[in-house]
Amino acid sequence: MPGQNGSSGQNGSHTQPGINASMLSAHAAGTLSFSEVRASISRHRWLVTAFGCAMLAGSIVLGAMWPKTYRSEAKLYVRLGRENVGMDATASLGHEISGLQISREEELNTVVELLRSRSLLEKVVDAVGPETILNPTHETGSTKAPSIFSYARVTLQQWAGWLTNDGPLTPQERAVAALRRQIDMQNVRKTDVILVAHEGPSAAASQRIVSTLVNLYLDEHVRMSRSPKEHAFLEEQAASIKKQLVQRETELRTFKDQTGLASPAEQRSTLVNQIGRLEDDLKATLAQIEASVAGNHEIVAEQGRASAIDTKGHEELRLMLIKEKPALASARAKSSLLRTQLAEAKEQLRILNGNENRIDQMQREAQILDVSYRKYSVGLEQARLDQSLENQRISNINVAQPASLSLQPVRPQRSLFLAAGLLLALFGGPTLAVLVDAYLSLSTSRREVGYRIDVPAMAPSPALADPRPIGA
Repeated sequence: MPGQNGSSGQNGSHTQPGINASMLSAHAAGTLSFSEVRASISRHRWLVTAFGCAMLAGSIVLGAMWPKTYRSEAKLYVRLGRENVGMDATASLGHEISGLQISREEELNTVVELLRSRSLLEKVVDAVGPETILNPTHETGSTKAPSIFSYARVTLQQWAGWLTNDGPLTPQERAVAALRRQIDMQNVRKTDVILVAHEGPSAAASQRIVSTLVNLYLDEHVRMSRSPKEHAFLEEQAASIKKQLVQRETELRTFKDQTGLASPAEQRSTLVNQIGRLEDDLKATLAQIEASVAGNHEIVAEQGRASAIDTKGHEELRLMLIKEKPALASARAKSSLLRTQLAEAKEQLRILNGNENRIDQMQREAQILDVSYRKYSVGLEQARLDQSLENQRISNINVAQPASLSLQPVRPQRSLFLAAGLLLALFGGPTLAVLVDAYLSLSTSRREVGYRIDVPAMAPSPALADPRPIGA
């Protein structure tokens, strides 16, 4: 019918060529077949080609403009040395310490943590200068202008500082913070090697930073492994104890000379034997005196009985009594002398005992001082050896690999940029074509709906409604 043909022609005038109802329904349902995707690519082949070329060109340009990052590495070998098998020279002066062992893992972790310490990083910044870390390309004399990425990074850092309400940082503080992010220290697994690395936009600056960090840490390690005032303390104590020891030995020698006690034990034995002999002699003399006194009493008694009977016998007894008197007097004198000698010997023994106690006490004091002096002398020798090792920077850490100078950047990897560009070109172009078709289909459907709603419905005229010819 004419009305129907007219309406269909009017509707078809608002439909894009090639976009049929099936595609509209597929977009509405959210699923597309391979043929529909291929049709979209064919319709928008110039757009797909342009998008793919743009992605490839963009990946190449981005890979060329991306700031280069260089990496410098150094390796430290931590071996067994005095730092982990020895102790502080003052630690074992009072008593021996045993059973303390430090595992290798703890020691290696300690080295890593000290390498990360802020004080060491501040010394590195002071040594190389903040500009070497914040702007290494300018510091090394490069004429290349800073890239847009550098400006973007600085701007983002300024905005981050403003958002966190932080005050303006000095170049020193910013350099320490940047260095903390750029360095990498780690213990290589199942080895005694510590890896020290730095990544930055300049190979020479990275090598200088790693080399400075390693040298400063070696100095700090030697310093921390030794007590700074250990040698002076031990030297002072050893000198003081030596002075006391010499004084005690002098007093002991003088006292022995005054008392004449060259060997107290032998002299004691001599006095004891002498006292024993004197006591034996005194006992024998006293027995002799008693015997003489008893004999004289008998003689006197016999003399009294014989005086009335026998004059001659009485005379003989008188003469015998006269002869016994000198022997008795001699025995009594001897006993008196023996008593005096025995008393003197006992007094000498008493004095010897007192002097011997004094000598023993002085000898004990001298022995104690001698033992202490020996300990301090051994500790002083260890401290002297540690000081010599510190002066010559000898420790249990050796540089297995100095800071490397690698002119090959570790980033960016242009192959990754190219691969990303290829993936975007292969999948992004078809996706863009499908999205364009979907957008056009959605726009067309919206216009058709709006046209049907806005056009008023017209009633058919009687002439058109009558099927008879005009004029019949």
